[in-house]
Amino acid sequence: MRTASRQLARDLLRRYDLEAARSIADSALRSNCEDPWPYHVVLLEFERLQGRRETALQELNRLQRKSPPSTHDVESWIEIKRLVGYYSGLLGQYEIAHRWLNDAEFLAREGGKSEAQAEVHLCQAMISFLQQNYMESDRIFRIVLDLSKEIGGWYFRASALWGIGKNLMIQNFYVDAIPWLQESLSIFESARVDLSMALVWSELAVCHLGLGNDQLSLDLLKKAELVQQKAGTVANYQVVIANIGNVYMYRGDYTTAIDHYRRALSIAQEIKDPVSIRKWTYNINLAYLKLREQVDHPSLPS
Repeated sequence: MRTASRQLARDLLRRYDLEAARSIADSALRSNCEDPWPYHVVLLEFERLQGRRETALQELNRLQRKSPPSTHDVESWIEIKRLVGYYSGLLGQYEIAHRWLNDAEFLAREGGKSEAQAEVHLCQAMISFLQQNYMESDRIFRIVLDLSKEIGGWYFRASALWGIGKNLMIQNFYVDAIPWLQESLSIFESARVDLSMALVWSELAVCHLGLGNDQLSLDLLKKAELVQQKAGTVANYQVVIANIGNVYMYRGDYTTAIDHYRRALSIAQEIKDPVSIRKWTYNINLAYLKLREQVDHPSLPS
């Protein structure tokens, strides 16, 4: 029964059914369950997905000091190392992130725990992406794609396909990226995971804007905006808002673009997202430069 409860909480988290996952975790911890760490992970991930990354890392460190799992509980130690690494990376502490994630991956690989290993690889791939090491990020996402054949199910295959497409997208290989993203989207649609679908819509929107279809891009982003706003997943929401700003930048509506970039920057500062802070600040400055050129030289094309 306890195993079923842990698996249900984990599956709900993967489906971004955050309130249901949190309810199961809260109930289990109130009952003083024998194995609390899987439920601690759910609550920590809830905090992270709501944008409270630093809070999640601080709470994880506090729990680890207060009631660490036994040395024989390898799965919990993998999760602790994975989350310390991932949260550190999201906060821009890349050297620390890679050290903890490498330790987690070693434990998972040596223990023959392919699912835990794939989870660690997803985190490693995302941190490499944040560091703009797209070749390494792509390589790791492809490892997850291979592992997904052994593990089965929808989660790892769809996540890997999305990651490969995301890396192609960010390098402006839009035509190449779209099939990977579309295949990922079809899996998320079959699994009915709205927040994952919204992530893919955002990546597809960037591709379509890059190919000159600004209206399709905006339509996809508006759908993604509604889903992310409703869920309260602010880290993803700020990216959608900034991408909407990119559409208006493309159209030469610099004032509206600046408004969206400022909203995104405010959220990035609130959640202490160093990568996004740099990006949205740059976009604001660029939009102001374009606006000044538009005012000073109104006859010139945008």
